[in-house]
Amino acid sequence: MIPTLAGRIQTRLFLFLFIGIPITLLYGLYWTGWQWDWRTIQIFVWFLCTITGLGLLLDPVYIFLQTTRWDRDWPFAYQFFFSWVEFGIVFFVARAGLIPYLPEFAFQGGQGLWIATLHFTLVFVPSFLFLLGPLQAIFVRWRFKGGQFGKM
Repeated sequence: MIPTLAGRIQTRLFLFLFIGIPITLLYGLYWTGWQWDWRTIQIFVWFLCTITGLGLLLDPVYIFLQTTRWDRDWPFAYQFFFSWVEFGIVFFVARAGLIPYLPEFAFQGGQGLWIATLHFTLVFVPSFLFLLGPLQAIFVRWRFKGGQFGKM
């Protein structure tokens, strides 16, 4: 598949809404002892929202980089790599206290890195696997239309 900008954005938002948010809510509930504590859970939700927002901002850059490749394709290995780059950028900027809605204390120390990495891994792996298989089977035209939904 050669993704279009609209297709990248639609796919990213689809995975965010239907895989990222539910897993993040469950992960937040796990860390609060299965008690609804929005003050804690919202840290995970805002962290995921920030990574998604950064990815949306970088999508035009990815499309430009894609045009420099001879086949104009964007391999899944690139998606894997740049997803982790986006995570690293958000994590270290949040750790520096430069994101006002993400508390700096949540990302300090080894445990902060462990909690954030586990959260991202638990969201990223199912999203990536869903992108590689079921998404292409459920939305057959998605693959042939540059990742756009509903386009015939």
